[in-house]
Amino acid sequence: MSKKMVTLNELLEIKDFAERVILVNKQGNLNNQITHVTIMEGPDLYEWVTGGEFVLTTWYAFSKNPELQEIAFQKLAPRISAIGIKTGRFIDKIPLKILQLADQYQLPVFEVKTAVKFRELVQTITSEIQNYQTNMLIEVEKNYQKLIHTSLNSDDLASLVNVLGNQLHKSCFCLNHEGKLLASWGKRGIRKQDFLDWIEKIKAGFKERIYTDAGFCIDELHVFECYARNQLVGQFVIAAAGPLTEKERLIGQQGASFLAIKLWDHYETLQKTVERFWKEIKNGEITQGEVIAEKLTGLGFNQHEAYNLVLFSKGSHDIRYYLLNKFLIEEEKFYILLCDSKAALAIVNIFKKYNKEQNKVAVAVISPEFTELGQIKEHYEMSVNVISLLYKLHISGVRKAEEWLPFSLLMHCRNTAEYNFIKSTVLDKLLEYDRRYQASLLDTLTAALQENSLEDAAERQHIHINTLRYRLGKIKEITQKNYFKMTDRYFLLICIMIQRMEHEQL
Repeated sequence: MSKKMVTLNELLEIKDFAERVILVNKQGNLNNQITHVTIMEGPDLYEWVTGGEFVLTTWYAFSKNPELQEIAFQKLAPRISAIGIKTGRFIDKIPLKILQLADQYQLPVFEVKTAVKFRELVQTITSEIQNYQTNMLIEVEKNYQKLIHTSLNSDDLASLVNVLGNQLHKSCFCLNHEGKLLASWGKRGIRKQDFLDWIEKIKAGFKERIYTDAGFCIDELHVFECYARNQLVGQFVIAAAGPLTEKERLIGQQGASFLAIKLWDHYETLQKTVERFWKEIKNGEITQGEVIAEKLTGLGFNQHEAYNLVLFSKGSHDIRYYLLNKFLIEEEKFYILLCDSKAALAIVNIFKKYNKEQNKVAVAVISPEFTELGQIKEHYEMSVNVISLLYKLHISGVRKAEEWLPFSLLMHCRNTAEYNFIKSTVLDKLLEYDRRYQASLLDTLTAALQENSLEDAAERQHIHINTLRYRLGKIKEITQKNYFKMTDRYFLLICIMIQRMEHEQL
């Protein structure tokens, strides 16, 4: 069995250490782990420590400036594992206030005897640390060999997770790229519901995750991302209160690497199944809602009363990590998310927050709501046309496809005889009049078409109602189109929409 991590209790069992120091406070935690030794003779050491240090000092920095010692020590104490202060050189005894502060942070304080050389203590402590690291690396190598053997002899993810769990002696589990639980190993007393609760915690806390040297943390969950071919294919999670030891981090990284190989097969198989299914929908090979629902259920998507498609531009490529356990399809220029209508608003809010946090310029298009899955193809095509239009017009943010359908329809008619006729006989003439006489006929026409009454339109334009009527008369004179005639009004409305597309760039 390998040696455990080096603690102060273990050091005190070593004769060369115990004979050279005296433990002078009672509240210190002797289970603190020692990872390295450092010598302090400057008052600002607290700025440079990283945790796990056994600090040795003659207290020289504070012997001539005692007013600095309490402030500096209070900053240092919570960041180190132990301190050894030599007496008989620059101070005769360790100040009582320092001992009280040490007890407050449960920091062990050792008095180093005057005749003791620091290099002797450094050598003793370092030898123990090196011994631990050697044994730890030997054990990690044994674990590596076990993982290789298991990986070669079984395609089962559970076998790999069992090896990792037995080595770590901590509950751990593996998720696929959608955040679904594939395999787990639990300590005695851990229930399946505990794993499900942990998964929900990862989803809820993903945006507040804290990155470490080997992954990220969400409360007591240490998450190691599994990558294969530059694709995130899953996660390996260790449940442990407090930071992981160096050995546990190394095993976690090993586990993520081996699991990634197996997860890639799962990911590739699922992606091919989803791509084939989606292609069948797009090509019209599957049109019956019942068949689509059955296939979606097989892919883990539950049926709902109403649905939306949400298209995310590739400018928001990392958005997929915020949508774990969602039915997400990747295409060349965007991602397609199928969700129930209740979830659409929450997903859009995630998208908005993500764009703000990541300073991204991206667009999301929400399809009209539909209740029959047989309608998915037409809603997809409508949304694709809208997002393509928004790409051309360099528009970002969240947009409802339904509000842009008239413009999408006009875009399909661009350069047709009808489109060019309206543009040349109505729009261009009004633009020329406004430019030549610095008038506002187009603005007035837009207001009249958008408001519920001419009075509201006049108020919006900050003009008298008679002025508005005069301008509508001038529009009739120039274009031969009468605002008060229904068929002409439709004509003028199309004119305004073309103007927005052609000249204002929306």
